[in-house]
Amino acid sequence: MQPSSLNKGRTKSALIAAMLTLLSQAAFAQSPSPLVIATYAGESAKLWKRAVADPFTTESGIPTTIFESPLPSSSVASAQGQPQFHAAILGAYQVPNVESQIEELTPEDVPNVKEIPEKYWVRTSSGKLAGVPIYFSYLGIAYNTDLAKPADFTSWKDLAAPKWKDRISISRPVFVAAYDLTLYAKLEGGDENNVKPGIDLLSRIAGNALNVYTSMASVQAQLGRGEVVATPFYSTQIAMLRRAGVTNVDILTPKEGGLLLTYVLAIPKGAKNLEGAKRLLNAAIKPDYQLRLAEGGIWPMNPNAKLTPELEKSLGGTLENAMARNYAPNWYTVGKANPERTRLVEDIIEKSR
Repeated sequence: MQPSSLNKGRTKSALIAAMLTLLSQAAFAQSPSPLVIATYAGESAKLWKRAVADPFTTESGIPTTIFESPLPSSSVASAQGQPQFHAAILGAYQVPNVESQIEELTPEDVPNVKEIPEKYWVRTSSGKLAGVPIYFSYLGIAYNTDLAKPADFTSWKDLAAPKWKDRISISRPVFVAAYDLTLYAKLEGGDENNVKPGIDLLSRIAGNALNVYTSMASVQAQLGRGEVVATPFYSTQIAMLRRAGVTNVDILTPKEGGLLLTYVLAIPKGAKNLEGAKRLLNAAIKPDYQLRLAEGGIWPMNPNAKLTPELEKSLGGTLENAMARNYAPNWYTVGKANPERTRLVEDIIEKSR
């Protein structure tokens, strides 16, 4: 080959390489920006991957993955406007602590929220949406079925019965303040704005407590081994425990009802691809997504998610009954007052021992 031919060949190869590079860059620029959902670690992360992230990737073309966090609300707070994720699961009462770090939304941002009754919407102090209500658990009485039967706990007040002295467990004050005290106040004529009526019942129940459990796993183990007979606990945790093969632990709702614990899917402030994140939130509350979450043992928030008889059996009833029998407070009010009420509960527990 003559030198001129060689140079021409090199020039042609260089042009082809440059064109391929430009095409690759253009394709990359046009590809959707990926999304990441911050969820609780372990089984929860696996559920969110198969129920939400993978289907949304297929449906939208936006690659969506999971970030496992011990406490997503803390991940939101520590992000300080520079999150590495685009959506996060929050307990509704946690919203006041992080509202400066989340995007406030309107129903127009996530139109499917209109399928969920407004009383379950979680708002910020400005009245805007803190995210979308994504699922709920409920606070009931978990018990060891070898040591007790449903008739032993027909009322929340049964937890204060003398026969259960040192045979029950209670959660850490920060959770008791948000959940147990709010429920006991409602049972005794108060509500989330006035928890004083619930103090006496909480004091009597705390007086029966063998211990204050420090983690979900610890109380699950205590219940399974029979170290404690019963505890106020969360339906989703018992559902996961039973799915894991533990058959001697169950949960019930006393005659007064339980407490409906709302969780929201929120967008951290500063999240890139904000419009994609809104699409994700809007999709996650569609009935088909909600049903996939329900298959993992959690209650859907969208009443249009029609549970199969098998799901109703595994969850413990119909969605309509679960919503009706559990009290849904204003979670912003609960969260705003929680630091002060946590100190109150710490004092109550200390004096009861």
